[in-house]
Amino acid sequence: MAEPILDIVPLRSVVAIARCGGVHRAAEALHLTQSTVSAHLRRLEKSTGGTIVEKAGRGIRFTDHGNRLLGHAQTILDAHDTAVHALASPTTRTLSVAATEHGADRLIPELSRGFGTLPGGWSAQFRFDRSAQIAGAVERGLADVAVFLAPLDHPDAVGPIALHWYATREWRRPDDAVPVLLFDDPCVLRAPAADALARNGIDYVVAAEAANLAGLYSAARSGLGVTLLPAIDATDGLVAVDTMPAMPPIALAVSVGARVPEPVRAAVRRAAASLTRDDQAERA
Repeated sequence: MAEPILDIVPLRSVVAIARCGGVHRAAEALHLTQSTVSAHLRRLEKSTGGTIVEKAGRGIRFTDHGNRLLGHAQTILDAHDTAVHALASPTTRTLSVAATEHGADRLIPELSRGFGTLPGGWSAQFRFDRSAQIAGAVERGLADVAVFLAPLDHPDAVGPIALHWYATREWRRPDDAVPVLLFDDPCVLRAPAADALARNGIDYVVAAEAANLAGLYSAARSGLGVTLLPAIDATDGLVAVDTMPAMPPIALAVSVGARVPEPVRAAVRRAAASLTRDDQAERA
């Protein structure tokens, strides 16, 4: 029996489903039809011999098999994209963009539109990871552009993003220790969450830790507890919780490499800044 082959394109679609919160948003972000992304999903389910996503209310969530695949998929895509970036000609007009998972369903279209308005056919190849991992990607030569969450005083900050606590609509804060869902370290949200709970004298227990946003969504949508997320995330199936401490905002930051020309730099910063403006408008 032939060993299954994991092709890059279907893997990218499945990772986009996790990042964007569904097939429809993933298709928009990747500039593909919804049927194409669904076909990629079925193809991977057939080749891996397991169900990747399942219905959860009006949305979907990743199965245990799907979450295992996601971990491998991100590793494969990271290796592929790093190799492509390292081997690319210095004059290539495809930029490697390392971006936070948060707000991916809004960030990708904004950046793609920004590139599309520039003369010369500039395009982007995206790689998603945790902000703590990609903050120095440009300096390490791993990407041309990095978009990540950072403290408000970060020198590359382009604007603030609100932070909220999220849980299922049915979730209620217990009288005893609060079950909290966190990213594992390193994470730019973990320390602010713990500090806020400590300042307000709230006892808590870490009910689940996740290595990626899809895993955190799965835990939250399963009702395991409450989690801290930027307001730009696609939080289908979750609602903001008003019984948890109010949080100060975090910054969206953009770092750009030396080979990126000024018009592209400006377009990238405008696209990222538009997310912070949208967030502020929604809060107004």
